[in-house]
Parts: sequence; C-alpha cells; structure tokens
Amino acid sequence: MRLLLDTNALIDFYSARKPHCDWVNKLFIAQAFGDVELWTSAKSFTDVFYVLKQPIGSDRLQDMINKSLNHLHVCAIDGEDVRDSCRLRWGDFEDCLIDRAAQKIKADVIITRDKSGFAKSSLRMLSAEEFLKEKETSEGISYDCIDC
Repeated sequence: MRLLLDTNALIDFYSARKPHCDWVNKLFIAQAFGDVELWTSAKSFTDVFYVLKQPIGSDRLQDMINKSLNHLHVCAIDGEDVRDSCRLRWGDFEDCLIDRAAQKIKADVIITRDKSGFAKSSLRMLSAEEFLKEKETSEGISYDCIDC
C-alpha cells in the first residue's frame, strides 16, 4: 500500500510532537516490514524547514531530513503540477500540490491530520493513527516501537 505523508505528518515526525509522532514512527516500522511504501512531496520539505528551522536549528534539521530520506520516497513537483493546481482553484494551494504528488505516485491514502484541505481530492485521507487502527482491525496487524 502506497501512502503519501502530508507536510503536517512530517512536521510531527521531525519535531517529535507527541502523540502524533508515535503514530508516524509506526508507519516507518510498517514500511520496514514491507507492508507500506512511504512517500512525500519534495515541496513539503521547504514547508517543514520553514516551520522547524528555529526550534530545531538549521543544521540539525537538515541532518534529520537527510537521514529520513533513507526511508522516504520523494515525489518531485514540476511546473505542470503547479499549472494544474492553479487551474483546479482549491482553497488551499499547498494541499492541492500535495494531492498532485499523491496522484502522480498513485497513492492509496494521504496521511494527514488536516483532511479539510483535501475536500476536493478523490483519494482517501486518514491520520496515521486512523490508518494504523484500521490496519489492526482489518488485518490483525499492529506495529510498536521502543522509545518512540
């Protein structure tokens, strides 16, 4: 199953924002078992950096991002995606670009804590917690981590 992590999931992960980061960490565990593929939009990293540069520090944050790239697939956003997003006229341009990335990679689900921004999307939106609880209910699989 292919999941696209929205920017807010990445911010939760890098900032270790409890309890949300614990759920995102469990997605990385699910990927290690081969149960999901984790993707994100290249565009999200500029937003993550803008939001977290001050509290985390530029060098440390860039190290964290670089290390996470060992476990994340990144979808490029190009001029055609920007044009399409302008044409679609979503209320939230950034979320439209995230949706374009999800469409490009043929994501099954966008993992986000802000579903309202994706009201015009044809894809499923779930939080990391909802996705993992649904997987546990439907497949009997749960993931846990030590010191999340």
